[in-house]
Amino acid sequence: MSTPSQPQRMDKPYNNKQLSQFLAKLKRQAAGSASIDTIKDCLDQAIALPYATKYRNQYHYISLLLGTIASIGLWLYLDRLGYSFSYYQQTHWLAFALLFSVIIGCVITLTIRHKRIKSTSKLLRDETIKHLYNMTECDGIFLAQAQSKFVDFQRGNHSRNIEWGKEIDFHTQAGVIRASVIHHHYVDQRQETYTETDSKGNTQTRTRTVYDHYHREGVIFPPINKCHSLVMSELRAKKHWPEKFMPASREFEKRFNVQTASEFEAAKFLEPVVVVACEALGKQLPQLTIEFAADGSLLINQNEANLLNPKMDHDITSPRAFKNELLNDTSLDTVNRIFGFVNKIIHHSVGPTR
Repeated sequence: MSTPSQPQRMDKPYNNKQLSQFLAKLKRQAAGSASIDTIKDCLDQAIALPYATKYRNQYHYISLLLGTIASIGLWLYLDRLGYSFSYYQQTHWLAFALLFSVIIGCVITLTIRHKRIKSTSKLLRDETIKHLYNMTECDGIFLAQAQSKFVDFQRGNHSRNIEWGKEIDFHTQAGVIRASVIHHHYVDQRQETYTETDSKGNTQTRTRTVYDHYHREGVIFPPINKCHSLVMSELRAKKHWPEKFMPASREFEKRFNVQTASEFEAAKFLEPVVVVACEALGKQLPQLTIEFAADGSLLINQNEANLLNPKMDHDITSPRAFKNELLNDTSLDTVNRIFGFVNKIIHHSVGPTR
């Protein structure tokens, strides 16, 4: 039995000049948008365009290929005739100049077009995340206080700095609280010894200063329970609290170093269900730190440095699929894993057995 034929989709025509103008207009409209409706309108405009939202680049690719082949062919031809570079005539150089100008012009045009598509798509994604998570800039005073009160931010014997912070909504059983995603950059300075050999075969041992740069991103929460003054870190942290504690779990012991102001308070917090949750999060996030400051504020820090830059499967060249992904599937996966962990801690802290 034959199946009914499906209606064929009519591809939109290309219009490179109009597309460049449209992308510039779209970026102006989306930048600093006041609501998600502005982003929806931008995407609807892209969907409704009478021409494709991708560039017609095949002529540039063909020109690039032919220019490269012609350049190589001309060089081989002149080499076969016995010409070296020093004996090229003016017409030879002019031919090469013409071919290279075609190649360079194609490369520049293709690069500019790729950047336009990428930057426009990234802007729409970032603005969507801003509205979905109600994102705002962290106050400078808050970042300075966080830098001083969390032990994990004391890494770096040369320099350390919280470079930026973004406040976002965190939905809990008790309602919405504000959490802060931060980017922490620190630098370790060390001396490195190396050997150097001169042209006569003599070797010398020298010492140079090396600076190792590290970037970590995490989330800071206001106090969520009565726990405080506790650091659990896969990376050895600066010694700050006087006591140690280790629950009866080999997995936890292999993964975390623990320091605390009170062994008794640490034992109250690290009950089996919490230990299991810490171990599970440690398997998901690299070089994890879970830290309660003296005031009860909570920091979840780790080495993945793209918490607010989720990968997207589509971009503005497929506007309908891009809109669907942005509005329905955009998710800060690592941030959401951290949120899930904190929600477990909150649920356990207010449970009937507490």
